[in-house]
Amino acid sequence: MNALDPALVQMQARLEDHFQKLSDQRKNPGFPVFALEHGLNETERDQIRSMLQPRPSSRFWLLWVIHATEVGYSYAGDEYWSSFETQSRAWEYHDRPKIKRWFRKFANDYSGANPSGPWAEHFSIIAWPITHAILPLYLQRQFAKLLYDLRYQLASQAALSARSIGRLLADWGSRADSSKRFQAFLEQEDLIGQIVLALLGESSAKDALIHPPTLERIVTDLEKARDAREWLNDTRHSVSDRFKGIGHGSPPAEGHPDGITLQNPRVKALGPTIRPSLHLRHVEDGKWSAFLLVKSFRQIAALNADISSFLSETRCRLNGAPDFKPGGWLLSGDRIGALRSWPDHTSPLVAFYTANSVVNHLVESECRLHSGPIWLFRIGTDWIARHIARQIVRPGCNYIVVSETPIPSEVNCFVHCNLDCENVDAYRLEMPANVSETLTAQLAEMGLQVARTIQVWPAGLPGRNWDGEGSSEWLTTEAPCFGITADHPVESFAFRLDDNPEMLIPTNGDETLFVRLPRLKAGIHHLTVNARRTTGLESIAETPSAEGFVHLVVRDPEPWTPGVASHSGLIVNTDPNHADLDTFWQNRLNLRINGPESFAASFCVTLQSADGKEILKEQIGNPMNLPITPDAWRKSFRGFLNDESRAWKYLEAASCTLAISADTLGTCTLRFEHEPKPLRWIARSRDGGIAVRLVDDSGQAETNLKACQYSMRRPFVRVPVAPQTASSDVIVEPPGGLFIAINGEHKDAVLVSAVSGLQDLMVTPELPNLKRNARSLYYCCRHLVTWRDTRSAGFLTEIRRERILDSAKDAIVAKLCGERWHRAERQYREHQGLNSSLESLAGLVEKKRRHFHLSIPNGSESQTSDWFANEAARVHICSNHLLSKFAFRLARDPLSVVDDPNLQALLEKLIDNPAVLRAARFVILWRAATRSTAGQNPPRGNSS
Repeated sequence: MNALDPALVQMQARLEDHFQKLSDQRKNPGFPVFALEHGLNETERDQIRSMLQPRPSSRFWLLWVIHATEVGYSYAGDEYWSSFETQSRAWEYHDRPKIKRWFRKFANDYSGANPSGPWAEHFSIIAWPITHAILPLYLQRQFAKLLYDLRYQLASQAALSARSIGRLLADWGSRADSSKRFQAFLEQEDLIGQIVLALLGESSAKDALIHPPTLERIVTDLEKARDAREWLNDTRHSVSDRFKGIGHGSPPAEGHPDGITLQNPRVKALGPTIRPSLHLRHVEDGKWSAFLLVKSFRQIAALNADISSFLSETRCRLNGAPDFKPGGWLLSGDRIGALRSWPDHTSPLVAFYTANSVVNHLVESECRLHSGPIWLFRIGTDWIARHIARQIVRPGCNYIVVSETPIPSEVNCFVHCNLDCENVDAYRLEMPANVSETLTAQLAEMGLQVARTIQVWPAGLPGRNWDGEGSSEWLTTEAPCFGITADHPVESFAFRLDDNPEMLIPTNGDETLFVRLPRLKAGIHHLTVNARRTTGLESIAETPSAEGFVHLVVRDPEPWTPGVASHSGLIVNTDPNHADLDTFWQNRLNLRINGPESFAASFCVTLQSADGKEILKEQIGNPMNLPITPDAWRKSFRGFLNDESRAWKYLEAASCTLAISADTLGTCTLRFEHEPKPLRWIARSRDGGIAVRLVDDSGQAETNLKACQYSMRRPFVRVPVAPQTASSDVIVEPPGGLFIAINGEHKDAVLVSAVSGLQDLMVTPELPNLKRNARSLYYCCRHLVTWRDTRSAGFLTEIRRERILDSAKDAIVAKLCGERWHRAERQYREHQGLNSSLESLAGLVEKKRRHFHLSIPNGSESQTSDWFANEAARVHICSNHLLSKFAFRLARDPLSVVDDPNLQALLEKLIDNPAVLRAARFVILWRAATRSTAGQNPPRGNSS
């Protein structure tokens, strides 16, 4: 495509104008502009990506900025450039600095956001597109999970504002075990507050700090994220009809150590989502238009070729629109269709010109509008009213109500408005802050329920550690006092303290009620609160009366002793501070726990899958006395890890929590995350054996997938595995093997050990007949790295891995040193300690005997390597110090040289000069023999 293609020129000019307007609007609040706020739909984004195929040109710098931001939005947290280059055919590695330069221009021209902090300094280029992506997809799951964890704190907020919500999330996010990148995102308090308000339907257009279409896109993607849909639904529910400030429902059963137990509901697997969304858009002066947002049918088309062909060729029509859409219209991303008449709820919202049984069944069940006579729409920040299927309205919010019949004029809160749609009437509904019983009854007759809220908070002396969910701490010298108010008619409140008789206290309209408890004895107490609605409201409301509880921990005052710190709880330190699941499970975590010596700590491990399902929950050994050192912790945890069944559970896990409990000192919970790779092997027990299965969520074409395995018996013989075979359970034949999969930039490997009987306990690997050339030896060294670094599963895996590595390392050294040397060294090992065997090795170093001064220094390996290089040069075996040091490292451990950038070239030089490697091997054997015979007569050989 020509660099001055008219379409590119037009798009560049359009976006320059768009961002200039955004920049002008943001000058007063001083809020930065983000490149993701381009306002383009999916089709237009695809067009830009397809048009930007020539070499990057500064003429279209803004289009490249947007393209880079879109790649950043889908960033998975590991590789950015591989994705970018995949989507940019003309892009080359050396073009990367241009991205940073163009983002700087965006920041200067349009007051764009500037990345900052350690993360931005370390990733100086990709920090720009990731920052301008606002909330990349890989952070959205963490964001939704944090909202879920704080749902009751959000519900307890007296007033929801962007600043207060942002501050709450930033504070709790820094305490949680979240990624540093996510914590950096949470520092943008106003921005994240805006996103939360949009998710909860609480935001207003006048306060919007994000371009409304961009905000809607982020909200939509958040709801699509795995787990996030259920978390967000629970969060919304908690912030709707609820008590504010105290626990929901009845108090927990006595005897539970934590008082309150909250468990995630089981998340069901989501199938293809094609349910359309019905929206109303404000046009002008109280006039609204209806449109249908139809999800892409790409997931449906992927079911089989017949359905794909049907959707590509068959026209469709929207229920309420007069025209037919062309074939393939539903496969080009999400679509918007204007409606001229209100949809008929007896028919699907999408209909096809011809029939297909599978597609018809799906649209019949998934693409329907619920029956009337009224439909409720909540007005959002972008002046788009979204359909609310639950028919629940909240005090202080604005709605559009669409009705098949006129609403009586005596209902004061309704104002008729103009909807550009036939067969229905539309009304603007502005809910008052306090809803009367009369209005509640009128709305109930129409099928609308009012979300009712009761606010509870500590009054007078503040409860210590008040968490906004009803949990607080008091002293025996204090009389706890609570304030209670409601936004709906409540006749009385019923209070019950522990098992005492219930006390009924009447209320007086909208007044706040204050309740003071007597001084309580030390211990745990529960105050149950039940709201008794007025008789009229009780007959109207469909939901049960609100009930909640206050959890009071009462203790005696602690006298202060001069010179003694007041803090007596657990002090838990971890290194690294933000360890992942692999670091924890491989026992590489330094865990130090301090506390009073008279206490002991117990440990409980919980593993969860990616969908939140609990895989494992077990105690680790016996309680350990405080303080606990890292070495003591690792020793205890090592015994826990030796169980084979737990290893399989770990392979399935996406996250882990370690609960550390020490009686009255409290409980500390550490969380370790492991996001599943897009391409990953899963190993599990099956029918008494072991099976592996390849999961490919990379989105790459299956034709690019390469899978293979290497048996432990023949560790260098590659056996291809067909993609279709890998995706099903592959039974691992004893003694096991190494499984590798590659698809594009994605790669995963797992080493699995299998045992069927005693004959499989010991493995003798059959090594290939290595060729004595640099390429063959280089490949062997690199392949050893895969065997060394791959994660493992199964009984005896580590022992067998070491046996394979040792055999392969010996084979490499033997090939470089020669067959005669190999036989002599093997004989020496079999008769270790015999001076004659060692001296016979000395005679094989070189045809011309060269005498070493075998006064080997006792310093570090580096010092010994330097000594060897000097000696090799002195006796004229090798004057190349670099080669001598390489030979010494290779002789000591071939795995120590595999990362050397000059590995293949140095191997070629060793092939030409094997004497230097033989000399290095002799020195290493001599030093080992000298140390083992300390106090005895050392070997007499002194030449090499």
